[in-house]
Parts: sequence; structure tokens; C-alpha cells
Amino acid sequence: TMNEKKTGILLDIDGTLWDSSTVVAESYQEMMDRHPEVGGACTRDDIMHVMGKTMTEIEGILFPQLAPEERHLFMKKCEDYEIEYLLTHPVEPFPGVVDTLRALSKDFPLFIVSNCQKGYIEAFIEITGLSDIILDHISFGDNLLPKGDNIRLIAERNGLERYFYLGDIQSDYDATIAGGGEFIHAAYGFGTIRQSVPKIHDIRELPALMKELAKS
Repeated sequence: TMNEKKTGILLDIDGTLWDSSTVVAESYQEMMDRHPEVGGACTRDDIMHVMGKTMTEIEGILFPQLAPEERHLFMKKCEDYEIEYLLTHPVEPFPGVVDTLRALSKDFPLFIVSNCQKGYIEAFIEITGLSDIILDHISFGDNLLPKGDNIRLIAERNGLERYFYLGDIQSDYDATIAGGGEFIHAAYGFGTIRQSVPKIHDIRELPALMKELAKS
């Protein structure tokens, strides 16, 4: 078979499989409106600016006016409401994501590793109907570990000898190297990569690229 060594594909979500920034900003704004004492506004740009960071980093950037303890509690409210809001305002994945992942899953086990809160990956899986092919997933919210550790954890937990991480920003590349993986840049996403890496400009290019990479 093509997959002689147990080779897996690990996926990032934001900027790689969909762009939820508009919907996320709406949910945060709604929560801020309910708590006028927080003040301020949350735009799509604010959310774009923090995508890929851990929830702990995000709360400091979005709510610097709050004392650390209040900030943490308010962030938790926003995170929980965001999941609820996503399920009633589903985000469209990027064109070709669902079909491409279904096709890839015939040759490679698929996993998701993201710096999001608990429940976000689950919401993505529910919205896209991919629960049968996403074999395992882990988020920052599950264990508060950096993405590099979680990439390694998924690989170990699933007996992968070789694993590729598809992500769109520099911190995804850094985490992949820290986690012992090989990186593929989703160049249609939110960021650029300083290193020279294999890249795709549309998710539908991934199966052909994986055929090449799995041989090397």
C-alpha cells in the first residue's frame, strides 16, 4: 500500500479548514454587550489578530482592561458561548475541504490538533459531519499544553511513525518541528512561513502532494 510506514496527517482548523473569525467575533461581541462593564468592541480583525494563539494569550490581548482574575472568567464565558453560537451559526469550511478529507482518509489516518478551547474541534467535526474520519483530536483546552507537545502526543497515541501537519501560520511550523513532524503550508490561509516548505494553495492539492511526500 501507499502508506507502508504508518503515516498520518494532522490538521489545524482556523485558516486551514475554515475561517470562523466573523462568527467568533459576533459571539464575543454579543457576550461583551451583555456585560457592559467589560466595555470595548470585538471585530473580525481583532479575532484574526489572535488566531492560532492559546486562549491564555488571547484573553490578555482582547481584554487588557480587566484584572487577570476577571479576565480569565470573562474569557471562559466567551469561549463557552462561542461553541454554542457556532453550532447555531455554522461556518462553511473552505471549498473542497470535506470531499478532500474524505478522499485522503482512504490512504491516511486524519487527526486535528488546534490551540483552541475544549469543544471547538468537536463543533467543527459536528458541523462538517466528519466524525467517522477524524480518528483523534486534541486542543490546548484539553490539557493546556503547547501545540508542539500535542502534535507529538497525537502521533504517539496513534502509533504514527511519520506525520505531516497542515497549518497556515509560522507558529504552526514552529510547533510541528518541536513536535517531530513534517510541515505543509496551507498558503491560502492567514500567514506566511519563513522557511522553505511544501505548500498548497487549495486544500484540493493535498492528495497529490501527499502521494509525492509519502514516497520521499
